[in-house]
Amino acid sequence: MAETSAPYPLDEPGLWVERVGDKVFQDGGPALFLDRDGTINVDTGYPSDPEQVVLRDAILPVIQAANRAGWPVVIVTNQSGIARGYFGWDVFAAVNGRVLTLLREKGCFVDMVLACAYHEAGKGGFGVGDHPMRKPNPGMLLKAAEMLGTDLGGSVMIGDKDADTEAGRRAGLSRLFLAREASVAAEQAAAVEIQAISGI
Repeated sequence: MAETSAPYPLDEPGLWVERVGDKVFQDGGPALFLDRDGTINVDTGYPSDPEQVVLRDAILPVIQAANRAGWPVVIVTNQSGIARGYFGWDVFAAVNGRVLTLLREKGCFVDMVLACAYHEAGKGGFGVGDHPMRKPNPGMLLKAAEMLGTDLGGSVMIGDKDADTEAGRRAGLSRLFLAREASVAAEQAAAVEIQAISGI
């Protein structure tokens, strides 16, 4: 049964919205949006054990470039495992906390995390088809941009699925990169793009 109560930062039962840290960003600046599983960490299929979290090294220079440029780094992740009843928000919190800790140990810092647990095959209130917050819909990106004052048109999105880049496209982004397990080309291109935009 999925956990839906406090102290988790839930805007609604199936939507996690967490501001990490208190860094202030300039209004109208770009952001780096990242999918999580398969983009930041190796996707093991509904990750539920913090001890099994392994980062993808290819993404680290991209996050570091965004950090140096003063861009907010935002995770936007679909979490249908919660909708399906495989685990609850407590497990998500533990796994995501481990992801953030491992990133910090590598000098990579995330400023916001959004997670959508809604899915058409979900149980109870999580069983919502085509929820506006679930990628490929752009809801999570739009919400983050509203909260951070982000210029979506100048932002970058990286994910490992077509739904990730489609969410970026629907949100008005044009700098979209599809990460592949066997290649680092997308990550390298994204890092170069961030550096070029920021002049770093």
